[in-house]
Amino acid sequence: GGASGSGPPPPSCSVTNCMFADGPAQVLFHPAPIKTVQRMREKLLEYAPPHPRAKWPLAANILDPVRASVVCRGAAQMLEVLDWFTEDPELPMCRLKNRFSMSRDQVPDGYRDVSVSVVFTHPGTGLSIIGEI
Repeated sequence: GGASGSGPPPPSCSVTNCMFADGPAQVLFHPAPIKTVQRMREKLLEYAPPHPRAKWPLAANILDPVRASVVCRGAAQMLEVLDWFTEDPELPMCRLKNRFSMSRDQVPDGYRDVSVSVVFTHPGTGLSIIGEI
């Protein structure tokens, strides 16, 4: 089954074998579609005044045009994977959002995760893009 133990992974996922402190285990890597221009425009409207983060450029609030998920078995593995990403000098972290540390009223739908925004810079062109993991 998949890393979450709930059956086989979806076709868009890839299963990766990783070595964790407590031994080998599988994790799922699930790339998400690139955020569409229409969805980015909707997000810009969400961050327009009177939103507290309504500062120019509004596009600076869009930190996930390129996204992927890593699904682990439990908190210990999540922390190890987080360490792998935060220690990688080729993908410097620009934001960490820990929804496990938020109160119930901050997460009304109950969804919990840890998301990391990293900067990928193409070695040939020097162009950079932020991606969310």
